[in-house]
Amino acid sequence: KSSSLLPLTERERERSIKMGFNEILDKISPQVEMVERKDPFDWGWMCMPRIPFLSSDKRAPPFFHINEQLGWGLAVVMGLQHCLAMVGGIITVPLLIAGPFDARFSAGEQEYLIAAGLIVSGLLSLVQITQFRLPGGYMLGTGLISVVGSSFTFLPIARTAIAFMMREDSSAPCVTDADCGRPWAAQFGPLAGQKIAGTTNAGQCNVDSGFCKYSGQEAYGAFLGTCLVCVWLEVILSFCPPKLLRRAFPPMVTGVCVMLIGVALTGTGLKYWGGGAFCADNSYKRMRVTVGESYPGDWTAPGAYPSESPCAGGNCIPFGKPLSGVCSYSGPSYDKEKNMTMGDRTTCEQFNSLPGVFPANTNPGDSYTKCTGNGQVVLPFGSPEYIGLGFSVFIMLILVEAFGSPFMRNCEIIIALIFGYFIAGVSSYTPPGSDDKLWYVTPNRINNAPGITFLWVNTFPLSFYAPAVIPLLICFIVTTIETVGDITASAEASRVPTHGDVFDGRVQGGLLADGVNSFLACLATTPPNTTFSQNNGVIALSRCSNKRAGYCCCGFLILFGILAKLSAVIASIPECVLGGLTTFLFVNIVVGGVRILSRVNYSGRNRFIVAVALGLGIGNAIVPQWSANALFTPSTDSFTKLGQDTVVIILQTPYCIGTLLALILHAILPEEDEVLEEDLSTLEPKRHTDYEYEDTVLKGGQRDLPSQHEMAAVPHPSQQAAVP
Repeated sequence: KSSSLLPLTERERERSIKMGFNEILDKISPQVEMVERKDPFDWGWMCMPRIPFLSSDKRAPPFFHINEQLGWGLAVVMGLQHCLAMVGGIITVPLLIAGPFDARFSAGEQEYLIAAGLIVSGLLSLVQITQFRLPGGYMLGTGLISVVGSSFTFLPIARTAIAFMMREDSSAPCVTDADCGRPWAAQFGPLAGQKIAGTTNAGQCNVDSGFCKYSGQEAYGAFLGTCLVCVWLEVILSFCPPKLLRRAFPPMVTGVCVMLIGVALTGTGLKYWGGGAFCADNSYKRMRVTVGESYPGDWTAPGAYPSESPCAGGNCIPFGKPLSGVCSYSGPSYDKEKNMTMGDRTTCEQFNSLPGVFPANTNPGDSYTKCTGNGQVVLPFGSPEYIGLGFSVFIMLILVEAFGSPFMRNCEIIIALIFGYFIAGVSSYTPPGSDDKLWYVTPNRINNAPGITFLWVNTFPLSFYAPAVIPLLICFIVTTIETVGDITASAEASRVPTHGDVFDGRVQGGLLADGVNSFLACLATTPPNTTFSQNNGVIALSRCSNKRAGYCCCGFLILFGILAKLSAVIASIPECVLGGLTTFLFVNIVVGGVRILSRVNYSGRNRFIVAVALGLGIGNAIVPQWSANALFTPSTDSFTKLGQDTVVIILQTPYCIGTLLALILHAILPEEDEVLEEDLSTLEPKRHTDYEYEDTVLKGGQRDLPSQHEMAAVPHPSQQAAVP
């Protein structure tokens, strides 16, 4: 008794606090004992490059297990390279959405979205990695390195919905473009990335209706607001029994979904590799510029200048006029010093393969829309300069995989990106007939960026966009399917069980965290988050699934986001360099889908479902205008237009239509008890009767006993009984 009343020593007090803290942790998060590594690391071998075909050492790089007692120094190094390997994927979505030809954000807003994406990714990844216990035996999180980021699944829907909204009138009245309070940013030229009402937002004011078109900020806010409503579908699905989820979303459906996501995005990666997505979509257009005659005196009064332009009389006024979108027009201007009226200027499209009103023009140098996301260098899509810079990333990936040390191969993604960025940074382009040097990377954005930033520095007005509801609900179903596949692949790459109660808890917790994280991400001004499909490949490539490395990765992501200068550095990566990297990342998603589909039993029913789903999905990715050109006659009725826009958005998104078809056909087509002939043919030689087994194996005499290899090839009678 007397001893219990004595004051605690400092060590006892620390032990008591630690025990209490561990008890709290054990209640909210499953605690797993850390395992010490048996064999020491051979750092000399890990850092030694190899020579293909000549190296006699066939050892694979070491694998850092999920609960291994990994030192914090090594965890920081592995977490840093794990983080850097995924930065390219995390920043891609905000780079594409906020680009000059999508939402037309300013340069500062684009940098903010990149920073916010990194911060949110780091914060929400902590939830997935830690895994919290909830009442009722439920979990929140996977307990794996399930690093999350802005989902590529929502990227096509976001871009399509924003484009649709920015063609529609908002409630803001206007007489001229200068009256629009949220102007579009300039797409190219000296004002690229700047927003000046009346200067950079030509055509935003619909003079016919008297209302401004939606700004990119309003359209993006509507997308986020609609996601906040639709995200609860995934939260509800997370509480479904795992068996029901596996039955509703078998590998046949998940494989189609993941593969079509990769197919659609790989095309986007190649577009960026060639210089940019917008200039790729409009590369068939050429440009013809005609300049009118100049006259002495002032001829700028209405009707005074004798114009021969097809735009005379207002035919080129945007939105609704005959030559709108085909020609742009700037009227005559008066030069006081010279007392001359300079001629009007008309810029019209010519088509590479569609001669009609204007003659065909096959010169790519006259491209109507050139690529502007590569610093000061503005060239037509597919120019050799762009292709070469993208190849510098792709070639470096191959070289590191072929010659790199084990540690270099762990970091090959970021090594390739840094190398391509370096080559672009020291390279310049000199236009023909000029001595000026144009640079692919300029310090302007970095110099103008603030030192630090955080969430909600920029905000976007939340609203609701009804045509995106059904596509977004499909997206969250797709995300659910994709997340189940991602968690399975992550567990497989992490070398932990992929079945049983523990794994079911990971799936349920991962789905719930996916839904909750997406809700929080939208509130934090970023698109919905999900487990990264690339992360499965990153775990396999880096050979690191340790949670300590995951925590360090989260810390670096948050730090990179807060440092706004770093976000500006990332935003200044030329699009052709980014394309060389993302093409490799996106095609890994295709490989993941193929791997999932390889597990499917291709009966007649399953083969039919996969063929139908992939037929429309891949077909739409190759020929997107199939469903977007003349499917519907434009309607003025709001309800009809809502339905038309919804159908077009679904059909234009390959994985939406493909996954939807796979789900419907899987639900309505009856199951078949079919055994494939090739399966029977492989099983037939291995069949033995009980007598044959006894005669072969149980014969007396040493020389009559089969070899170890033969024993392994002969099944036991108990195993034979299980053969169908």
